[in-house]
Amino acid sequence: MRKGDIILMAYKNLWRRKARTILTCLGVVIGTASIVVMLSLGIGLKETMERNMAQWGSLNIIRIYPGMSYDREGNPIGEARRLNEETVSELKSLQGVTAVSPGYEINGEARLGRKKGWLNIVGMDLNALEELEFSVSAGRLPSTEERFTIVAGSQVINNFWDERASRSKRGFSYDYQPPPQQDPAELLNQRISVSIFNQYNPEKKKNYNFMVVGILDEKNMDRAWQVYGSLEDVKRIREFMLQAGKSGESTPSMDMMEPMDKVAPVMPGRRRGVEDTKDDYNFILVRTKDVAQTKKVSAELRDRGFNAYSMADALEGIEKTSKTIQAVLGGIGGITLFVAALGITNTMVMSIYERTREIGIIKVIGASFTDVRALFLTEASLIGFIGGILGLVLSYLASGIINKIAAGYMQSGMMMGGGSPGNISVIPVWLAAFAVGFSLLIGLASGLYPANRAIKLSPIVAIRNE
Repeated sequence: MRKGDIILMAYKNLWRRKARTILTCLGVVIGTASIVVMLSLGIGLKETMERNMAQWGSLNIIRIYPGMSYDREGNPIGEARRLNEETVSELKSLQGVTAVSPGYEINGEARLGRKKGWLNIVGMDLNALEELEFSVSAGRLPSTEERFTIVAGSQVINNFWDERASRSKRGFSYDYQPPPQQDPAELLNQRISVSIFNQYNPEKKKNYNFMVVGILDEKNMDRAWQVYGSLEDVKRIREFMLQAGKSGESTPSMDMMEPMDKVAPVMPGRRRGVEDTKDDYNFILVRTKDVAQTKKVSAELRDRGFNAYSMADALEGIEKTSKTIQAVLGGIGGITLFVAALGITNTMVMSIYERTREIGIIKVIGASFTDVRALFLTEASLIGFIGGILGLVLSYLASGIINKIAAGYMQSGMMMGGGSPGNISVIPVWLAAFAVGFSLLIGLASGLYPANRAIKLSPIVAIRNE
């Protein structure tokens, strides 16, 4: 028999008993939809958590601080590493690293017109900003040909307040309302004056004027409250901050310098001092090709003694939780599909009893055992395939309803928590293909026993059967 004839005959045989075939397919539909929807909930949970994490920091960027790295038991790993030019060269040579930028970080009082505030200024390699995923919602990124130009985070505008307005509203009030959020675009092309104080002599200060040439978008909220400029400009300002005074002036205490976690560690055989560490960077940013490389490079850096951290480090726990949830939910759906498989087997066995005479005639006119087996396996596979397709359609409908119902709750919850709303149920292409293929495989496996039973029937006995 030709394959086309077998498929056509199997299709016609299924619809001889329409009610029984529909009920059997319905079991596969429900089983397939159960597995797909439940797995989609686990996938949606993982993607939502990853998306919210990425909003607070890129999953492809590793931040390295001065100091020592520790294992899970709190034991130090190797020796503490300083962040200097040698370190930058070492990091650039690592496999999987696409961009490296050292950074300085300083703070100062700031003025924007008649508004007063403060500014957290970060100096970085301007040539690496785009590779480090800096992108603007307005304006542009600073250029290396310019001096004292900066790009501001989306929340920097809220660092400033009008002193006159605040003085006029002094006094206690039960109906106090926090100041409204200001438009970040108000900073664009504005000049900000920053007062920097010498840490040896607080009476010495310099004013620096910065021009805002761009506003960062809100993809990474960890950059929302800082401004970013040239590494060289910030280094010069920092040198003034740490510039030693005359011999009669007092030396600043360590708390007047940078925080302990920002100060480079003592190198073996050397005494800690300002001259030893004043040129060391406050941090170094490293970008990798993808999340997998981020995890690998981050682990390697910690093994080398670097105090390294990335948002991708937290993904390990999320992925384990997601896999556990998917296994539990998928197991529940799998039970439903297993019951459907028993229904297919029962349907095919009943079909053999009803078609015993027909099977005998097919064998007598020349059908081989292979043809008989193929006929029953095709019928069972068609039930699985049709049920899988309909189950997938039902899965998309159920997923859409779940997302629509959950959208309101997620929207209000994300607004309070600062995240971004998303779908709670996600059906990727691979899951859809897996569902249809698995349903087809279940149908095929369910037809093995009935097909072998049909082969064993004696043609003579089968023809005599009334």
